[in-house]
Amino acid sequence: MTQDKEIKATKNIQNVLVLGSGVMGSQIAAHCVNAGLNVKLLDLKSDDPERPNKTAVESIQKLTKMNPAPLANPEWADRITPGNFEDNLKWAANVDWICEVIVERMDIKKEMMAKLEKVRKPGTIVSSNTSGLPISEISEEVSDEFKAHFLGTHFFNPPRYMKLLEIIPTESTDDAVTKYMTGFCEKILGKGTVICKDTPNFIANRIGVFSMASIMPWFFNGEFRAEEIDFLTGTLTGYSKAATFRTADMAGLDVLHHVAENLYPAVPDDERRELFKVPDGFKKMVEKGAHGNKKGHGFYKKVKGEKGNEYHVIDPETFDYEPQQDVKFESADKAKKEFKTSGERLKYLVNRDDNAGKFLWEIHCDLLLYSANRIPEITDSVEAIDRAMQWGFNWELGPFQRWDAIGVEESVKRMEEEGRDVPDSVMKMLKSGRKSFYKDDGTVYNLATGKAEDLTPPAKGGVTAASLKRNGKEVWGNKSAGLYDMGDGIALFEFRTKQQTLGFELVQSVDKAAGIVKEQFDAMVIGHDNENFSYGANLAEAGQALKSGDFDKVKEAVENFQRVAVGLRYLPFPVIGAVSGRCFGGGVEFMMHCDKVVAHHEFYCGLVELGVGLIPAGGGTKELLLRAMSKVNEEEDADPLPYLKDAFKTIGMAKVSDSAEKAKQLGYLRDTDLIVMNRDLLLATAKQQARSMADAGYRPPAEPKIKLLGQTGMSVLEVTLYIMTEARWASPYDKVLAGKVAKIMTGGDLSETQEVPESYVLKLEREEILKCFQDERTHKRMEHMLKTGKPLRN
Repeated sequence: MTQDKEIKATKNIQNVLVLGSGVMGSQIAAHCVNAGLNVKLLDLKSDDPERPNKTAVESIQKLTKMNPAPLANPEWADRITPGNFEDNLKWAANVDWICEVIVERMDIKKEMMAKLEKVRKPGTIVSSNTSGLPISEISEEVSDEFKAHFLGTHFFNPPRYMKLLEIIPTESTDDAVTKYMTGFCEKILGKGTVICKDTPNFIANRIGVFSMASIMPWFFNGEFRAEEIDFLTGTLTGYSKAATFRTADMAGLDVLHHVAENLYPAVPDDERRELFKVPDGFKKMVEKGAHGNKKGHGFYKKVKGEKGNEYHVIDPETFDYEPQQDVKFESADKAKKEFKTSGERLKYLVNRDDNAGKFLWEIHCDLLLYSANRIPEITDSVEAIDRAMQWGFNWELGPFQRWDAIGVEESVKRMEEEGRDVPDSVMKMLKSGRKSFYKDDGTVYNLATGKAEDLTPPAKGGVTAASLKRNGKEVWGNKSAGLYDMGDGIALFEFRTKQQTLGFELVQSVDKAAGIVKEQFDAMVIGHDNENFSYGANLAEAGQALKSGDFDKVKEAVENFQRVAVGLRYLPFPVIGAVSGRCFGGGVEFMMHCDKVVAHHEFYCGLVELGVGLIPAGGGTKELLLRAMSKVNEEEDADPLPYLKDAFKTIGMAKVSDSAEKAKQLGYLRDTDLIVMNRDLLLATAKQQARSMADAGYRPPAEPKIKLLGQTGMSVLEVTLYIMTEARWASPYDKVLAGKVAKIMTGGDLSETQEVPESYVLKLEREEILKCFQDERTHKRMEHMLKTGKPLRN
């Protein structure tokens, strides 16, 4: 073990050196920049004497063109300093973390470690981003001090978006280093970390590749088509949206083949080792260059059809591509209709005596038994395996969560009747009287120790609405919303509606909750556990009111929504919005009127009301205008028209942010709002901010005044709208709706520039949206959105 003094040197990573600028290395560098770190990126020295860093420079340039974007802001590419191994490896002496991402060859990695040994300062953490090579072997020839600061950090591709980061310490890695890197990767890089043992392919790829390998024979033997397997192993049964073969295409079939080939000799004692000998048909696909998305074809191939791009599927006998067929399984159709959750559907289907049921039962027997047998080989934790598959392969349910859903006791009985070997550790759990791996009391069964243990939060210090509810912290609630005691005088207001839409009852619930918070708490957080903050107002409710001719109800709903959304700012206690994922329309208006917002880095928000024939009238138009005009006040003698035009185009073109950073640029977030990298720390961070504001002696603001530019501003926006229409960015009805936004932003009938109270602009919002609700073109847009999920451009 190293001395405490040396360990302390690693306690504040700010400067990062990434070795290797390939696909993974450059994107890891980009994500470190997203996290606010100082990054240098090295690769081989170019033969061009004028451009020695050409390889790294070109890799950085590619980052700005990639989709999905590795950088939260493409302009941040210049924050990565390029260099080369020959001239710049000495930079290793002045960094806090060195992340090696060079070619997957043991001899080359060892050679790099030997070079680092000569320039690296003591205490600097070094990690290898290998997907399968033994971590301990990579560092076996360096000093003990180096070994103590060395470990594996296995990112998943693409690093910005994939949550999983496998951390692999060796026997020589200091525990303090492992602990620090776990916390750093969680909090600063925003990753879901899983500690793995130094075994072949660690956790996620070991289980994931096995799962794919066990499914492949069903396709290559001709029992199921690829689209049938993907239907059965998609969201229907708790896998990812990409299912099995689309995931393989994304990962790269050549990569999958390479991993499986390397696994076979590396796991001589694996009871299912032979399964890693992939089918001959798969080998032929790889030989023919069918490597997946990067080559344009794998199990699927994108082709141009009569109705645009469509995906054809490969024939395992001829290797030709043909149109997909409609997938039809009666049992699956019934499961979709009768059961809400994937776990319920899975349990139903594995017990059906049809082709779909038999397939799902067989592949789950493979998966469940294999996963249980990997404990304690690859990890001691059931939880680690489930999280690795959820975070690394986007499965909704990990293997042991699947087993619980199917029913452990009844499935084990069936497995034994069919002559399958069930691990002793699972039998021991059942004999102890415990019937599931996870229980509602917040415990999980440890197959390695034979004891139940408390569930650990996804990130250290994380708070969830589910844990608050489980611990009896609900103060008040109904079907639409709930209020919880987060502790320390802070309440959490949770949306419970489908897709977190803001309907009549939920809006009324805000009033109820505010009354409780005023009496019992010091501040309120608005947030929840769901991936997406809110899809906006409940269109179905508004549509029903319109159909019934109850326009008074529509008017009341408009007035209530605006009053409650804008009213968040004037409550006698601080309100913090905790937002992530998708947030549209009314959800943005709720967020914008919070005193402060804590946003996850991956935040996609926009005032998109025009797409359904409406305008932002919950204070959204007013607030974006107010923020634009406040920038003018900050910059004396600045021309206000460019700021007005930007705010107008943001709404008129329904601009949506592709990151929290972009949300700041568009005005949806303020510079004072906070961005966090880890979704699992969102509510905890919001609670901290709420407590801080309350402790500072919070007082609600006075009603602001807004500068409106009258006819001068209207003339400018009319020109902007004409250009948008001529360029076909706006349809005929878009033009009408955007004209209403222009009217609100410039003051309606105001002839000249003047300051007005906020309430004046809010009144204009209400008047214009009520006109929208009376227009048949709006009705058509709303109906089309509800039926198709897509906007109508009428």
